[in-house]
Amino acid sequence: MLATSVLTREVDKQASVPAGQNGGRGRGRGRGPSILGQMSDRIIAITVIVTVIFFAPMSFTYFFDETRTSNLQDKILAVLASPEFAYGKESGQKDADGQVLVLLRNIYAMLPHTLSGATAIIIGLAQFNRTFQFKYPVIHRNTGRLYGLCAMTICWSSASFLIDTIPRHDVFSGEFFALILSLLALGLFVTMVLAVYAIWNGDIGSHREFMTLNYSLMLSAPVLRIFWITLARTWGETKWVANLYSSIFAGPFLIGTSIFYLRQHHTRPANKTLTSPKFHLATIAVGLAGLLFLAPRLSSFDQWSYRPTASFWAVVPQWTFQAISFTVLAERAKRHNDQRAYTAWKTYQNGIISGPAFAVGIYYFSRDVLRAPDEIMGLCTFNGGWLTGLFTSFLIYVLSTSTFANPNNRAVKAR
Repeated sequence: MLATSVLTREVDKQASVPAGQNGGRGRGRGRGPSILGQMSDRIIAITVIVTVIFFAPMSFTYFFDETRTSNLQDKILAVLASPEFAYGKESGQKDADGQVLVLLRNIYAMLPHTLSGATAIIIGLAQFNRTFQFKYPVIHRNTGRLYGLCAMTICWSSASFLIDTIPRHDVFSGEFFALILSLLALGLFVTMVLAVYAIWNGDIGSHREFMTLNYSLMLSAPVLRIFWITLARTWGETKWVANLYSSIFAGPFLIGTSIFYLRQHHTRPANKTLTSPKFHLATIAVGLAGLLFLAPRLSSFDQWSYRPTASFWAVVPQWTFQAISFTVLAERAKRHNDQRAYTAWKTYQNGIISGPAFAVGIYYFSRDVLRAPDEIMGLCTFNGGWLTGLFTSFLIYVLSTSTFANPNNRAVKAR
């Protein structure tokens, strides 16, 4: 719904000369945000605030229940989903080999993980408030340092957990969730490092872009819980399955939402390399090469056999929406000679096209490191390649339109 609303406004509005450089507001001179735009921004703000208020206490108190019989998260899930979902099979409460024992085995990493996650998503609410940023810059910088420390703690704890659990096949919801958690930890680390480097060099626009995606990825934990409740009430599946399909949908959804939100609010410089026909043809070539390489290795139905109907609805509609959206918006920007917008949407389109090339690495990682069973190899490869291609296109777009690529795009030096 959010991405659709932003897309509709982007398609319908007339092209105008954007104001500002390198991350400036994407409104024409003398134009304020439309009523629909204001409503959309408020909906986003309210949604994020409610999500944080909903999840932060659960994360912060997750390990406070020493008996491990009824923590706050399970109590909430029992009310909003069902007692069976909260305390039944695969919940960790009755299953002797359940998730709770795995977490307790990694308590030295997971306790800082949950505390840092709760702290980071709360801090993020203030950090993205523009009044707070400009009225209290010293506080903004210091809380940003605390946020960065929390983000690095989450990356370390996730890596520690995965190093322990992947060889034992102990990751909750199996090998696919291990893949998503690996990509999430890597994404948090990369965007945090790039955000720090950008602000260190005074590139405020690029810093904002990287931090927006970083915070969006940080919200994956509360988003998963919301999807758990939705699927538990509408689908009636166990927590294991609900977590699996929630993670399948959530990764591309969070990156896609960040993309649409940023492109509605901010403009960046054009880049001729990213919009050149040769670059687009090269992207098509590597994507096609990836498809040809993977086709014989994933040609058996057994490699796509895990709940094919559920997998279709978790993957295909959202992938189709993104592919069509990026193509339509790129062509519209080209017709209006809006090279800045064309650079953005063409790069994201190339990210979708390049997915099969990234999927080659995901295939071998799933097969040789995660040792995923045959029945989910197709799902792991497709979803992982799509997610990695989308994330990489985001990085390429921001880096190629930043002061790293062209010092003439430099924004005001941050003090």
